Amino acid sequence: MSDWVRNNGMKALDLWKESSLSQRILIGGVFGSVLGIIILMTFWLRQEEYSLLYSNLYAEDAASVVEILQKEKVPYQLKDNGAAVLVPRDSVYDLRLKIASAGVLHGQGIGFEIFNENKLGQTEFVQHINYQRALQGELSRTINEIPEVASARIHLVLPDKSLFIEEQKPPSAAVMLKLKAGRTLNTQQVQSIVNLVATAVEGLERKNITVTDSRGRLLYEPDRENGLAGLTSTQLEYQLGVQKDLETRIEQLLVPVIGPGKVIAKVNADLDFNRRTVRKETYDPKSSVVRSENVSEENSRGQANLAKDIPEIAYEGEVEGLGSGSSQEVSRTSAMTNYEINKEEQEIVTALGDIKRLSIAVIVDGEHQKGQDGTYAFTPLGDKQLANVRQLVSRAVGLDAARGDSIEVSCISFGPPEAIPAETMADKLAHWYEMGKPFINSLLIVLVLIFVVRPILMSFLPSRVEEGDDAALEGLPGEGQEALGSAEDGLGEMEAQKRIEDMKVLAHRLTSQYFEQSLLVIKTWMKEGEA
Repeated sequence: MSDWVRNNGMKALDLWKESSLSQRILIGGVFGSVLGIIILMTFWLRQEEYSLLYSNLYAEDAASVVEILQKEKVPYQLKDNGAAVLVPRDSVYDLRLKIASAGVLHGQGIGFEIFNENKLGQTEFVQHINYQRALQGELSRTINEIPEVASARIHLVLPDKSLFIEEQKPPSAAVMLKLKAGRTLNTQQVQSIVNLVATAVEGLERKNITVTDSRGRLLYEPDRENGLAGLTSTQLEYQLGVQKDLETRIEQLLVPVIGPGKVIAKVNADLDFNRRTVRKETYDPKSSVVRSENVSEENSRGQANLAKDIPEIAYEGEVEGLGSGSSQEVSRTSAMTNYEINKEEQEIVTALGDIKRLSIAVIVDGEHQKGQDGTYAFTPLGDKQLANVRQLVSRAVGLDAARGDSIEVSCISFGPPEAIPAETMADKLAHWYEMGKPFINSLLIVLVLIFVVRPILMSFLPSRVEEGDDAALEGLPGEGQEALGSAEDGLGEMEAQKRIEDMKVLAHRLTSQYFEQSLLVIKTWMKEGEA
């Protein structure tokens, strides 16, 4: 084994001594590259693999986790500005269980864990403040679970309870939201936040809650007279949204018919943001129903006997031969009927943001025909076509003439269409180049390898020697034959220039070591020159 190592070492040393400067640079570069790759591979294989323990941590939670890892003497790495913690892969699950048992992950702010430590001597005022801080922190953590919310802060005002109901002040809340980049909250999400805060705080009503974002935009405000009552935008934003929706609806209807870029629609919507309550009672006299009926009948009857207009004092009935008699009979009937008239009661509450009036303006382009001289002639749309456009737009937006809505459709030239330039030869070549770009790139790589890389590599390698018939050349070693034979090789100027210096150094060394053989070679050259 030692002989093999010694022999190979001597061969490598001889090869190094006999190599030229460029060859030594090449060998050194290859050896250094291989050695560097081996060192990097060894370092990479020995490097410990890390896995994610927790991500999206708040600063408080990240500090608690790092403290536990330092106590356990576990190596860790922090990523994403400290929001992610990485630990060795084989320890991830054990560390998660330990951290969970420690109960240090609470989220942003202070929650009800503030009461985990009982401190003696706390006053009622301090306990009230701690309860308010804990309630604010728990609500903030709950709201932070919404995907669109990056962080939330809540400020609660909890007045002290009073013995008199008239003097009791209601609690109030202010919510500040920081939304993630490019995210917004819709109406339902804002309403859910308001309901969450209102139901979590005792005695808190929705009218005492406000919600804003970090940019100062009002997301929710308490109900106010003639207000939007909880809409997520101001009255102006709501009005612009209605107008934009109607304009988009008109353009989507007309663009496929008129053509792209040939329709402009503008809508002015007058909205009513007042809240009205209308109560109506309607009576229908034709639809009457008998409710009650009362009928009363009365009959009376009597007689009298009179003589010469002098009544008899002791008259006890008819006595024959005495004066004349009379009789009286009375009959009376009364009826009373009560009718119930049909009555309809209505209570109508008008919605906020109701449309009071619409004003619509639509401009369409006509036809542009190209003449023989290359100019375009504009032809507007006919009255029938404009009437059809007006009717389509009216149906699309729900135009109501009784409401006072108005519409105007005009045909105005938008200018001649842009001329499409003819395809030039340069454009065709560029198109062909894009189509054949992969093939061209491959061909260029092959040409570079053949005409650039290969000659450079060949210049570092010793050239072959043509076998001569002269017996003097057989006495020289292999290196001498290659060096001398290369002089007769038909090389180009570039290759010959690169090898001149190497040949001089090698020829000087060979002449010193093999003096007799060198003389024979020189004599042979002289004979060939004379011949």
